[in-house]
Formats: sequence, structure tokens, C-alpha cells
Amino acid sequence: MFWLLSGQLIMFTGVAAMFPVAPLYVRRHGGSSLDIALFIAGPLIANTLAQVPAGRLTDRVGRRPMLLGSRAAYGILAFLLFADLGPLWLLAVLRTLQGVASGAYVPALRAALVDLSGPEKRAERFAQLQAVEMVGLLVGPFLGGLIALWRDAGIFAVAGTANLLGLVAMRRIPETHAGQVGDAPTPPLRWWRQPGILVPCLGVAAFGTVFSMYDVVWPLYLSARGYNSLVIGVSISLYAVPILLLARAGGRLADRSNRRWLMAGSFALCGGCASLYPTLRTLTPILILGTVEAVGFVLIEPVMFAVIGDSSPPAARGRAMGIGGLFQFGGSAFGAAVLGTLYGLGEGIAFWGAAGALFAAALLCALALPPRAPGAVGASTVELPGVPLDS
Repeated sequence: MFWLLSGQLIMFTGVAAMFPVAPLYVRRHGGSSLDIALFIAGPLIANTLAQVPAGRLTDRVGRRPMLLGSRAAYGILAFLLFADLGPLWLLAVLRTLQGVASGAYVPALRAALVDLSGPEKRAERFAQLQAVEMVGLLVGPFLGGLIALWRDAGIFAVAGTANLLGLVAMRRIPETHAGQVGDAPTPPLRWWRQPGILVPCLGVAAFGTVFSMYDVVWPLYLSARGYNSLVIGVSISLYAVPILLLARAGGRLADRSNRRWLMAGSFALCGGCASLYPTLRTLTPILILGTVEAVGFVLIEPVMFAVIGDSSPPAARGRAMGIGGLFQFGGSAFGAAVLGTLYGLGEGIAFWGAAGALFAAALLCALALPPRAPGAVGASTVELPGVPLDS
């Protein structure tokens, strides 16, 4: 588990370094605003579409080939982008292929995390995964901004180097799933009939919708109140602080409590916060409300994926995680495209739409989310010789 999380921290820091600089890279190549949007959206769409087939392949060939192969491919593509050769359309194709590599990686990462953790610590492990990604999100853009002072294409060298360094850590992860032998039939995963998979999938769709809406709307929201880019950046960093501080304790709480009511309360709290933003005009109450909302959000993604892991058999965990990723990234695309656009029609529409999605998720969790990890699934967690599951 240490090597899995360490590798993810290194890799995600490098990937996050690209976020603030990629539009400048496209602009230098003569790209229009549409070109910038396509350059950024292409990898996200490819990531979404790759989730389910990558999950199936993860169950067929094993976790390690997908973990190592996808990140090696991402790193090679990053160095090709760093070379900065060819027309903009070719560079955009390389970025889209990076999205395919990321989409192949995520189900394998989550399936390996489930394999390596017992049901009594699964939410805690997913919370730790979220925490290391948050550290990467805080450090990476700052690093990317510094590198861009030298050369904007340098962000891709950072991403490529981070992925190759992360591979050194990930090589220490044992194979936790033997893969499918020959042409043996794939066991069916009727996820739409299983509340333990369907309900958290809908939950992460709401989660992705709201977070991507904030990515689009938050700078406009604070700018309309007279605050500059520095204040906007500080507000985003402050939002991450509760997630970092409470991740492990929150995960332990989720592993020991009734997840049904914990998630219903978390979604409802976040929905209430989202509905209040349009009524606020000054910075202090906005930051206080954001801190309260972050406390609610800290557990949602870890618990949702922990429930998916608990509810899926070992032979189908890759597929289950791929389906969860499809819902999450699909929700992100919807939030950015639809709610982000609706903000232009009226400030409150985007926030109230996000609140509605969160309240619906709260009601769904209260009615149908499994309250605790089923012991039968926990008993089938992979035991590896010499590898403690909770190390």
C-alpha cells in the first residue's frame, strides 16, 4: 500500500503540473479558444470512454501490467509532447492518447487498492489515496508555473519524469489478481441489479458533476464579487486543507460507522452549502462555507469507491471500478459542459443545479446504500505470501 500511494503521489504531482500551463502551450502554437477547449477536453473524454474496457482488461491480464504499462505509455507520450514537434493537431492527438492511458490506469489502481486492503480499512485507504492526490494538486500547478518560466513545453517533461519515477515505486506492488486463463468465460457483473455498485456509481456521478462545475464557475463567482486571481487561488488551496487533515480520520470513521447515514448526511451538507453560495457577497463567509463544505466532501469519493469494492467479487473488481470511473468522469463532463454553461444564464442556476444533484444523491444513499461492508466479500480479499494486507 505504501508503494501504491507513493507512486500515485509522484505521478499525480507531475500530471497536475500541466493544468495551469496547457492553455498557454496551445496559444503559443497559434491555437484559438476552441483549440484550447478541445486540447483540454480531448483527454477527459478519452479517459471516460476508456474506463469500462480498461476495467475488463484489468480483470483479464492482471493489475500490474495495466498499472505499469499505462503509466509507461503516458510518460512516453509526455516526452513526445515535450519535443514540441509537429502541428497543433498532432500534439492534440498525443494529449488525447494520454487520456486513453489515464483511463486504462484508474480502474487498475482502484482495483489493486481494494485487493490490498481488508474491508475494515477500505474507506480509509481510499481516503489516503484522495489525500495524496490533493497534495499533488497543490504542489503540481506551482511546479508547472515555475517550469513554464523556462519553457512552457517543460511541463510535459515534468509529467514524463514523474511518471517514470512513479513506475520505480509501482514496481514494488505485487500482482494481486492472477488474470483470466485462456478463453475462460468472464463471470457476469450485473451491476445495475446491485445497490452496492449502482448507488455509489450514481453518487460519484453527482460528486463529479459538482466538482467540475466548481472548476468552471468558481473563478467567475469570485471575480464577480471583485476578487483577483490571487484570492481565487488561495480560496482553492484553503478548500483542500480540511480534505488533507481529515482524510485518514474520516476514512476510519467510515469504516466503523453506518455508511448509509454518513453518506446521506455528507451529500445533504454539501447540497445545503452549494445552495447558499449565491446569497453570499463577502469573502469571509464564503471561505467559512467552503470549509464546511470541504468537511462534507472529504468522505464522499472514498466511501463510494470503498462500497463498490466491497460489493464486487475479486474476479470483477476491475470492471466494477471501470464502471464507477465512467459515472464519475461522465458526471464531470456533464457538470463542466451543462452547469458551467448555465452559470452564464444566471448565477444561482449552476449552484442550485449542483445542490439538486447532491440532495438527490443524499436521498438515494439514505434509501439504498449498503450500511456496512459485507463480510462475505471481505473474506475473499486476496492474501499474498509475505505481504500484510494492512501494511
